Amino acid sequence: MTEPGLDDWTEPFPEVPTLHRLQPPAAVLVETSHVLPGPSGFTRADGLPLRVRAGGIKIEATMPAALHAWLRVADGRWLAQVCVPARTANGRSGLELWLWVEASCVSPRSGES
Repeated sequence: MTEPGLDDWTEPFPEVPTLHRLQPPAAVLVETSHVLPGPSGFTRADGLPLRVRAGGIKIEATMPAALHAWLRVADGRWLAQVCVPARTANGRSGLELWLWVEASCVSPRSGES
């Protein structure tokens, strides 16, 4: 599978790649609390309709993910392309969140590399 958004990538300097794809992807944890915007205000859960509480995607502060690539930014930083599996709160549906995140928001999963 080709990771989303990388189909048209051409290395500007092949001898020193800017994009490093990992095969196979590495198991990591992503600090989603630092990656995704938080709520603009506090809403009590009991004030939300049940369909929102049960059918909304469950986002935890830290979530397991698969690290697919590293990309060097023009200012020297590294971005990680991760795939975060996410499920609804009731577990009946799910999807993959493909994200580019700062390297500081990614760490190896304990006991895995």
